[in-house]
Amino acid sequence: MVRSYDRKTDRAGADRPVRVRFVRREQIDAEKVAEVLIRLALRATGDGTATGQAGERLRDLLEPQR
Repeated sequence: MVRSYDRKTDRAGADRPVRVRFVRREQIDAEKVAEVLIRLALRATGDGTATGQAGERLRDLLEPQR
């Protein structure tokens, strides 16, 4: 059963600026890096940049096929 999502609270949109802080480490957390890159690409969807095009492709891949 599919449920639709209705926002119950009035929250700020996702168009807030992104802050990045560099912390030197011996090994990287590849899962965290991938998550951040995916979020940035999806946020840029439709803005005409290369990142936006990657976001559009990701969104297409993540949509369920019927």
